[in-house]
Amino acid sequence: MKRKLSIILIACFMVLSLAACGKNGNAGETAPANTAGNADGTDAANKTNGDGNAQETVTLSIAMHVANVKDQEPYMYGIIQKFQEIYPNIKIDLQGADTQEHIKKMKMMTQTDTLPDIFWMLPAPAKEMNKAGLLLDLNEFLNDNPEIASSIDSKMVSAYQDGGKQFGLPYQALVTGLWYNKALFDQYGVKVPETYEELIAAAKVFKKNNVVTIAKGAKDTFSTWAFLGMLTRYGFFDKVEKIQAGTEKFDNPDFLKLFNKIDELRVNGAFPENVTTLSYFQAVEMFTSGKAAMLDAGVWETKKIESSPIAKTAGFSWGPTFSDGVGNQKVAMAVAAAPLVASAKVKDDAAKYDAVTKFFGFFYSQEGAAVMAENEAPPVVKYTGSVDKEKYPVYADVISKLNEPGWDRPAAQPDLVLSEAVANQLNDSIYGVINGFYKPEEALKLIDSKLAK
Repeated sequence: MKRKLSIILIACFMVLSLAACGKNGNAGETAPANTAGNADGTDAANKTNGDGNAQETVTLSIAMHVANVKDQEPYMYGIIQKFQEIYPNIKIDLQGADTQEHIKKMKMMTQTDTLPDIFWMLPAPAKEMNKAGLLLDLNEFLNDNPEIASSIDSKMVSAYQDGGKQFGLPYQALVTGLWYNKALFDQYGVKVPETYEELIAAAKVFKKNNVVTIAKGAKDTFSTWAFLGMLTRYGFFDKVEKIQAGTEKFDNPDFLKLFNKIDELRVNGAFPENVTTLSYFQAVEMFTSGKAAMLDAGVWETKKIESSPIAKTAGFSWGPTFSDGVGNQKVAMAVAAAPLVASAKVKDDAAKYDAVTKFFGFFYSQEGAAVMAENEAPPVVKYTGSVDKEKYPVYADVISKLNEPGWDRPAAQPDLVLSEAVANQLNDSIYGVINGFYKPEEALKLIDSKLAK
């Protein structure tokens, strides 16, 4: 996956229309608030609090990275609806634009000091906004809500710290690995692999029976997630700073071991014969139709797999461990993808600041996590609620994996800590070996050459 979030996660739809227009389908749409009146006929938005004083009506502007939040980010839309039911005096002005337009718009708004109250942003530009003093420091929020602070993985929290400030919190978790269809493993008497040795043994059996072991599509070179996870099991985060400083190289003995194994998988027919002409979407279709035993993807495919013929036999894994790997082998690729941030200006308005902290408090609560669960999205917090395993067997397995003890989480996905050019070459080199275009050592040298420029 490239530094810019992949199109699977950020597909664009038509821009929502502003509720102030009183019409649907044109420029953006304020999320519907609770408009039901109270029993005494008063407006719910101005209902009184416990001491009889009317609550002040506050409007929060929230800007997201997709044009149609309701359709593309249903869990965020659902959280907003639930939030407004609980806090009818807080109105949400929900704005959406496709990712590139959204990022450009946010950067332009920094020039006029008109940032939305809460918005999604990529890590790098968010960090720059923080340095300019434009973002709210959420340290106070975390200190006031220790139960929330402790329920979010510490590495996800630290990913958005800079200069002593907590400039954002993870909007969603980027969870990737290998999906598998247990029915095919059972059919051919093969164990679902936990180690590389078991994976290569399975590949040999599947090859004899004309079954693809790992569905992949080389036309979309960003789709290397499982292999990036494998790279962390060969000491990537122990080496990356030295690599970037020029005292270590990608072409090192440990990384070469992994690339040799990728080549070994190719030689043993683990990938589709036409992998070079397949797209990622075709690889997903190959897996969900029962033609491949495994799929390199993330949990964004949960709903699609849940609604496929293999739903009852599909499972999710973090990928194989390696006997010759470096360091901890139990690494789960569940990392922060991008932060939810707030404008520093909200601190100047007590009512606005209170509304912002209430929204963050709900978003990262178990109630907020339950809305994400209803939409089969991975909660950022550790979800303690229950999932109907009969109705949602695939999602239940994902939650089980996320809550499984003993697995460490890296600070980030490997390509996200590299420059865009180097990250792209890393993906290209992985696929170059899968396709048989590059020898393992050659593929690694190409990454080093890109790093040197």
